[in-house]
Amino acid sequence: MTLLDLQRGVLTSLTGLCLTEPDGAFAPPSGDSLGSRWHIYASGYLARLVEALENDYPAVRRILGDGAFRSLTARYARRCPPRSFDIGRAGDRLARFLERDPLSAGLPFLPDLARFEWALAEAFVAADEDALAWADLAAMRPEAVADLELRLRAGSTIVRSRWPLFDLRDCRDTGDDELQLAVEGRPLDALVFRHGVDVLRRALDALDLRLLEPAVGGVSLAQLTTDPALQGRVPALAERFRSWVVAGAFRRPVSVRPSTPHHRQGG
Repeated sequence: MTLLDLQRGVLTSLTGLCLTEPDGAFAPPSGDSLGSRWHIYASGYLARLVEALENDYPAVRRILGDGAFRSLTARYARRCPPRSFDIGRAGDRLARFLERDPLSAGLPFLPDLARFEWALAEAFVAADEDALAWADLAAMRPEAVADLELRLRAGSTIVRSRWPLFDLRDCRDTGDDELQLAVEGRPLDALVFRHGVDVLRRALDALDLRLLEPAVGGVSLAQLTTDPALQGRVPALAERFRSWVVAGAFRRPVSVRPSTPHHRQGG
């Protein structure tokens, strides 16, 4: 066995959460058994992943409980071992994994809740970008404002769900005796974004979605006003646009110079 073969074997066994050491790979240690030493590595690998996922998915862990969450992490790690040196990225595929996991048969909101919690985690570490300010627009010609490309800031995510995601997320700090939550028939669409050091979540209605969903890839107000669904609603769209600019939802394009001495608005 070459050193490379040995390294690959150890890594495959660990990421597969195999609690039995690879055959013939190691000499027995003095004062302890080989199985005991290997168990420390394999169990420690899983424990570290559990800690990492708990940090990003506190509501999922709260709803499942410690034992079920640990078992979920083990199943997930076998199918989706970390693909980054940053352990903070270990949970990047949990929402998709939950779509087919047996847990979601009894708790069908789990994939959407995981998607929402991951969006919150992503927003927290997103790149810092200056927000488009209303003062920037006020200094521009109306036609320039109409043609300006609008994009959501880095780390922003629109999450659409048929479940009450805010209440499900907030249950992470609720005791067992107080936890009573009706989830059926309570859909929620939301925008997750960061402003300064705060990660914000805002519920969205149909008009918000008409404005913000195209802004994921870039859109102008002139393009939006050609949407047949917005005919007769241009004044309402303009007011909603202003509210989202004030909230700091859009990035400032490089072509737009700050209209006042530059103060970062956070990201």
